[in-house]
Amino acid sequence: MEGKVGERKGRSDKKVDVKPTMSLTLKRQLYDFADLCNEPVKDIAERLCIQGMVSRNIIEEICKWFRRDYRYDNTIALGYIERPRLKLKSQGETGKVTMRLKPNDNDRLQDLAYALDLTPTSTAAVLIRVTFKNTEFMTSFVEELKKVSEAERVKIRQFIARFTR
Repeated sequence: MEGKVGERKGRSDKKVDVKPTMSLTLKRQLYDFADLCNEPVKDIAERLCIQGMVSRNIIEEICKWFRRDYRYDNTIALGYIERPRLKLKSQGETGKVTMRLKPNDNDRLQDLAYALDLTPTSTAAVLIRVTFKNTEFMTSFVEELKKVSEAERVKIRQFIARFTR
């Protein structure tokens, strides 16, 4: 058996960096939301993306931009290649948020990116923007928070009410 000296095996569960670019306004709102939730921004952004990718509510909202078919749960959302490509334009300055996804979640993000005909980082930005503005999704997201007291939950709901439709 020949082995190369000095090379190590990589971890099979190594997380992948994803750095979506978004407007500074959305980034500030995300940071304020994470502060209210008593969690790091990277964790909140990661959970918004992961839960958004499996939320029927969110997928139905973004399926109007699918250029290719996307399969989630037992459903296939049909895409049409003739649709114009989604263009992400942020008014003013932009910033990046760093988050780390597990390989399975990153694969799911890449599948969604393929359906949208975008890069995975752009897809993550779309997910954060859409989930953050969806009242029903954010209400259920807040209910799942474990480290938050009921008084803090009320503050979070008031914060969300200002930014959701």
